Amino acid sequence: MRVLFKLRKNVRNPTARATVYCRIKVDGKHANDFSTFVALPPDQWDSKKQRIRGGSLNASNNNVKLEQIRSDITRLFLTDSTLSAQNLADRYTGKKKTSYTFAELLDLFEEQCRANYEKPGTFINYQIRLNNIRAFLSDTKRTALMPPEFNLGVGDEFVRWMKTNKRGHSHTVRHTQVLKNVMAMAIRRELILYDPLAAFVLKKRERINTDHLTRAQLTQLETMPWEGNLRRVADLFLFSCYTGLHYADAQTLTPADLATGPDGRQWLYKTRGKYEASQFFDVPAVQMVPLSKRALALIEQYGGVQHLPKISNSKYNKALKHIRFQANITVNLTVKTARKTFTDVMLNELGLTADAVAVMLGHSSTKHVRHYAKADERRVAKEMENVAW
Repeated sequence: MRVLFKLRKNVRNPTARATVYCRIKVDGKHANDFSTFVALPPDQWDSKKQRIRGGSLNASNNNVKLEQIRSDITRLFLTDSTLSAQNLADRYTGKKKTSYTFAELLDLFEEQCRANYEKPGTFINYQIRLNNIRAFLSDTKRTALMPPEFNLGVGDEFVRWMKTNKRGHSHTVRHTQVLKNVMAMAIRRELILYDPLAAFVLKKRERINTDHLTRAQLTQLETMPWEGNLRRVADLFLFSCYTGLHYADAQTLTPADLATGPDGRQWLYKTRGKYEASQFFDVPAVQMVPLSKRALALIEQYGGVQHLPKISNSKYNKALKHIRFQANITVNLTVKTARKTFTDVMLNELGLTADAVAVMLGHSSTKHVRHYAKADERRVAKEMENVAW
């Protein structure tokens, strides 16, 4: 690291008083020059010795000032030798804050999330978790806690606080991931030197729920004499069971999402809304589903995919509870249940591979297929049909 002083002359009048500027260099790269506010006639500056010529009191005081600047910058660099030249200059001039409380890091991370996540739902999820972490800091009187003090012990205390407030384990795991994301952001921005939560790990508990409707329950929903709005909600739910579409994607279908597939049948090509506007995916996830006779019948019944029932998510879930009660179905009816039912039919009844099912669900790999359905004796029987044993 080097601290250099350069004289910047008046462009319009080279003989007028000039100002001494400071330049910081680290590993061969220099920061933007900044003013020392030391002014003098150009002929009094000695560029080789980096000093002001003469023995006047003013020259002596200004030389002391320049040496003090050099000394202060050197001391700042010695306290954190990982700083770049520009960060060092910003810290010295006060353009960059040198210390943050953990609560202030949460604010910075929230700003980052607001800028990065275009989908409002994703940002709201982060905002909820950040507010819960802020509530923990407030309840435990740690609003002024510095980042290095948020260590493993405080992390464990946060987990206990979440459980005391009746937060589920998976919910708590997502919060601890946000804690680690906040620390990682601070490291990248050079706001802290090390991550005190680097060894902090709260593992997910593998509780996979693949509850789905049976074929008999599907038939029951199809044939029951639903009236009014319940008929429309039941049809929308059944359409998701036939296609694997998520609620938001079923609500935004247009004729452009339908096309003739490679087998000559009518296919559904629907870009997943969850990823369509995201800047983190180079290629949008697309569900590619050959439409069954039941799905095509519903489309024809309503006069096109664009005319399928439209309903708010809250009213949709409320109506599904009434449908579940009237049909005496024990499985909780949600859009996720519809997607799981679709996956179960494809995987176990029709015997499709996990790769094919992943494509129809709009997944880029088979990793999450097991969260929707698992192979059972129907799948085994299907694969053993033509096997001589």
